[in-house]
Amino acid sequence: MPNEMKGQYSQFGRAISEMATESLKRWRKSIGEAAITIVDQILDGKNEEERKSFIEGQIKSTYQNRSYYYPENNVERSEEVFQSRIVSETFATHFEVIKNIPDYSRSEALPKAALVLSILAIDRAFVLSQNGISPGDFSSDQIAKDSSPMIHRLFEKKDGKDRVSAQLWSRIIAAAKAHVKPQTSNITSSTPIVRRGGDA
Repeated sequence: MPNEMKGQYSQFGRAISEMATESLKRWRKSIGEAAITIVDQILDGKNEEERKSFIEGQIKSTYQNRSYYYPENNVERSEEVFQSRIVSETFATHFEVIKNIPDYSRSEALPKAALVLSILAIDRAFVLSQNGISPGDFSSDQIAKDSSPMIHRLFEKKDGKDRVSAQLWSRIIAAAKAHVKPQTSNITSSTPIVRRGGDA
């Protein structure tokens, strides 16, 4: 927080709260839109019956073990959970959004909320596609809000141990970051480069 604003939260609090809320809505919306785009790409070229069958196969199980969490829907590959194309590309949206935030300004906590939001967005994208419903506002989706605690439990501790180990988190994050476009510099020099004789 800038020094000139310290101790003046009551004066700026409402504006800060509104800005934070809008930023969160844009973040949620970007993840929701990414999931819809990726689901559409996956379903492209499938006829109506194939689409229906594919979607049912993705969302028929509980949140504990959705087949789309795994590459090629292979639930036997437990070491690759949450590293499938659809999860990685949707989760990558979070890293795309924050890539211009300096590391020292980011939370050191694992991005559990972003992964939970990605899973909710993917489920929602499948249901929307299955029912032919237009997307609407993901931030105000009541089913996603109601389902969020169940998905958060996937990342809690069980019997004192993390359900998702640090090593697995590293692989999940690496799989997502592989889909993030490299950061480009917006800094341009207004000073022309002067070459000295013999350097040309």
